Amino acid sequence: MSEESPQTGYDRLRALIYGGPFELGALLLRLFYRFRIDGQENVPPDGPFIVWLTEPNLFGMILSGMVSIKVLKEEMLRNSNNTVSYMQEELFRFSFFKKALENPEEGASSTANYRPLVPHAAGQLALGLMDGYRVLLNKGIVVINPEGDAPYDGRPLPIGRGLPWLALRTAAPILPILTSVGAYDAWPRWQAFPSLRGRIGIPVSKPFKLVEEPLAQVGPEEMAWADARLRQEFEKRYGPDGLEGWAGPILRDGVPVKGPVKLELPSKPLAAVEPQDLAARAMTRGVVQLLFECPVCRTQESLVQTRRFRWPKNVSCQACGTRWELQRVPEHDFRMKVVEGPPDLIGLDMPLTTWYDEMMANFRPRVIDVSGIDLLPDEVVHLQKSDVALLPYLPNPLFEAWTEREPPKRTKGRREYASWSSIGEGQLLLTSHRLLWQGHDRELDFMWSSVNAISAYMMNILAIRYGGAMYRFDLGNALLLKWLKHAAYAAKKVAQVDGHELSISYE
Repeated sequence: MSEESPQTGYDRLRALIYGGPFELGALLLRLFYRFRIDGQENVPPDGPFIVWLTEPNLFGMILSGMVSIKVLKEEMLRNSNNTVSYMQEELFRFSFFKKALENPEEGASSTANYRPLVPHAAGQLALGLMDGYRVLLNKGIVVINPEGDAPYDGRPLPIGRGLPWLALRTAAPILPILTSVGAYDAWPRWQAFPSLRGRIGIPVSKPFKLVEEPLAQVGPEEMAWADARLRQEFEKRYGPDGLEGWAGPILRDGVPVKGPVKLELPSKPLAAVEPQDLAARAMTRGVVQLLFECPVCRTQESLVQTRRFRWPKNVSCQACGTRWELQRVPEHDFRMKVVEGPPDLIGLDMPLTTWYDEMMANFRPRVIDVSGIDLLPDEVVHLQKSDVALLPYLPNPLFEAWTEREPPKRTKGRREYASWSSIGEGQLLLTSHRLLWQGHDRELDFMWSSVNAISAYMMNILAIRYGGAMYRFDLGNALLLKWLKHAAYAAKKVAQVDGHELSISYE
C-alpha cells in the first residue's frame, strides 16, 4: 500500500471535521424521519440553471448542506469556480462555517463562490446578484434561498427579488429543491425541541423557466407576474390541495363549520395581565412566539403553553381563561381546539394559521405610559424594552464622533456583510413616530419616515435599513414577532402618508 502524502491526509481530516456534521445530521434524519432525497435525475447535466432552496425550520442548515454535498456536488465540480451560492448572512459570523467553505474535499465548498444573503439589502445585494448574473450568462450555477429566513407558521414567506430577477434577466431554468413540508411540523421555529416523529425529504423537481428569452428590462409588472408563478410552484410542496389542503378545515366537534368564524371580545372588562417573565428564553414559550396576543380576548402576552413532551399540549389564556388543546398533525398544519372558555367557542377546532390570521385581523398596537421621555406631538409609545444592544453594520460613522440624534443614513465606504458591532446596550422604545434607542451616553431617533425595510433574523434580532445604512437590535428574550408586527404597523402608517417604499419580512 502506497503511503499518502501529508497533504492528502490533512485534506481528509478536514473533510471529516467540516463535512462530518452534515453526514451525521443526514444519518440522524434518516433514523428518526426516514429522510431521503428523491428526483436527483432531474438535475440538469450542465448549466446554466438556478437552484431554488428553502429552509423551513431549524433543520434547514443541515438540509441545505446536504443538497450541496449529495445532490449538486458533481455539477459544481464540473463548473469549477463558475458557481455562486447565496447563503444566510448569519452563517458568515461563524469561523467553523468560514473554514468549511475552504474544505477542498467537499466539492461545493471548494468550487462555489459564496455570497451572504441579506434581506432588503438594496444596492449591496445588487452587487452580489451581478455575480450570479455573470455566472448564469457563462452557463454556471446559482444556488439561492429566496425567502431568506424560516417561517414561524409554516406558510411561505415573501419571495425576495433575487430569484425572479435572475430568472427573468437570463431565462435560466429554475431547479426547485424544496424541503418537504413535514420538516415544519417536525420542528417549527417556535418549538424549543424537535418532535421525534414525522417524515422529512428533499424532492428534486423538474426544472422550469419563467421566460424563454432573457428580458432586457425587468419592471414591477414582470416581477409581480414572476412572484405569482413562483408561489404557484411553491404550493406544490404542500400537497395536491395546496396550502388550503395542508391547513385543513375549520371544525366544531368534528363537524365542518360553514361560513367565517367571528371571535368577539368579552363583554366584561378583563384584568391586566403582566407579560411573562422575560428571564425565560423566548424559545421556551412555544406557540406564544407566534400567538403573542390572545385571539379571543386580544390581551398581549397572556397565553401560556405547558412544557410537556407529549402531545397534545395545553395553551391557556391568563386573561380570559380560554384553554386550547394544541395538536400536531404530521405533514399538515398544527391545530388548536377550544376545550374551555366562552360557551359558543367550546369545540371550535381550527388550524394554527387560522388562529394567527384571526389575531392579526384584529391586531392594533396598545399604548403604554412611560416617564422621562420627551415625546413628539401626537406621538404615543407602543413597546418598551431595556438592555437592547444596538449593532450597526460596519463601517458606520456612529463609531466615530457622531453627535446628532438621528443616526447616519449612509455608511462610510463599502459595507462588509456579516460585519456588525455593538455600540452598547440601552432602552428601546417603539412609538408611532420612531424607534428611540437610549444608551448610556446618547439617544438615537430612527424615524419611520426614513426606514425603508424591516427584517427579522433567527436569533431574536430586529433589523432595519435606515436610508442606505443597516442596523440591528438584539431583543434578547422579547418576542421577536410581536416587535416586528408593531414596527410594521407603525412604519406602514407613516409610509402611506409620505409615499415612500417599504418592505417587511413576514408580511
